[in-house]
Amino acid sequence: MEDQKEFDNNIIASLIDGVVLVGRDGLIMDANVSAEEMFQHSTDSFIGKSVSELIPAQPGILSKIEQTSETGISFRDVECLGFRKSNATSFPVNLTLSPFLSIEGRSQGVIILARDMSLLKELEGTSRQLEHIASLGVLSLGMAHEIKNPLAAIGGSAQLLRDRIEGTENREFLDVVIMEVDRINRMVERLLGLARPGKLAVKVVNIHKVLGDILLLEKKALGGKIDFEQKYDPSLPSVEADEDQLKQVFLNLIRNALEAMPNGGKLSMATRISSNYSVKTQDRDRPRQDIIIEISDTGEGIGEEHLKNLFTPFYTTKNKGNGLGLPISLKIIEEHQGTMKVSSLRGKGTTILVYLPVMQGKL
Repeated sequence: MEDQKEFDNNIIASLIDGVVLVGRDGLIMDANVSAEEMFQHSTDSFIGKSVSELIPAQPGILSKIEQTSETGISFRDVECLGFRKSNATSFPVNLTLSPFLSIEGRSQGVIILARDMSLLKELEGTSRQLEHIASLGVLSLGMAHEIKNPLAAIGGSAQLLRDRIEGTENREFLDVVIMEVDRINRMVERLLGLARPGKLAVKVVNIHKVLGDILLLEKKALGGKIDFEQKYDPSLPSVEADEDQLKQVFLNLIRNALEAMPNGGKLSMATRISSNYSVKTQDRDRPRQDIIIEISDTGEGIGEEHLKNLFTPFYTTKNKGNGLGLPISLKIIEEHQGTMKVSSLRGKGTTILVYLPVMQGKL
């Protein structure tokens, strides 16, 4: 009997999903190692505590747990937010609720099987972003010849007319036509930039130099309207990248942050080495470590309804924006085998994290 009990305990301890045993009183009775790691609580710290400490402020979920305990009914795929104690952050978790029965078949509580969905949600978000860009790439290639050829004819004809027409007023009208043709042509070129395979002029790049060059220009343009805060890791390793393209990305991100603070505020720039290793993939035969470039502002923030569409081409909340800056920036970072994450709260500001791979052999 003892051997069987030890065997059962070993199975539960070996599961990669969290297992939490909750009594009929709603207090935690036991948990496996995976649950400790997932919620970043030690078992000793939450045994005898309410299960609401792991999934706080979610009465609907607690009601389901109580219902399972009282009636024996099971629930699958219950989505909620778990709470990590160490850094006071929440994360998406999928729960399966099953009754914990005695030998006589009486309910003694609830067995909660918890699965951390953070990585899956992140991959889904990245996949949607790339799908938007891919679909626009197909569209832009089809549109390019249909737009660029007549556009060139319009621009050329307007230029010829301007040179031949007399009268300042008429020339001014043609100047507007030529200016707008040039603007549309630039937009088409940006569209094609999303469709064409990237051609990277890769070299060893110091990210701090890239950021410094951009900030030097922006500080001069803004004067003392914005407070700049820089927290750079001096031991940050270099990356292999196309410096000009990275400057395009960070110039766009910094200007977006500054535009979000029309009445002044603080722009914070920070760099650090990621504490996590990225997973192995088909194209990457061993785990890789990234550097993180963090850009934060204290501006207006972005509503939750807009966050999911930030990387959708032509989607913009700006009066004069064209909605191509962030999609193009994401494409450039993806071509560098990196990724981008955005978090924001209305009235609290926005933070963008850019992940870029460290040069192999530099750590």
